[in-house]
Amino acid sequence: MDCILCKGSLIDGTTTDFTDLGSCMVIIKSVPCLKCDQCGETVYTGRIVKEVERIIDKLRDSLMEVAIINYSDKVA
Repeated sequence: MDCILCKGSLIDGTTTDFTDLGSCMVIIKSVPCLKCDQCGETVYTGRIVKEVERIIDKLRDSLMEVAIINYSDKVA
């Protein structure tokens, strides 16, 4: 698969996802992704997008101002 920005090769990697919900910042570390070996652009598969959205939805109504979790420690 090629990068949509620079046409470089996408390789397996991990990234940190930052989501600002207004009242809470959710930071998910070590999220599996495809990463361009030239420009660093990251792409999530559909399965990963759904899991990240599920994690964010679980934390959306938390009383925390900042939530930092590892992807592998998914919220139950």
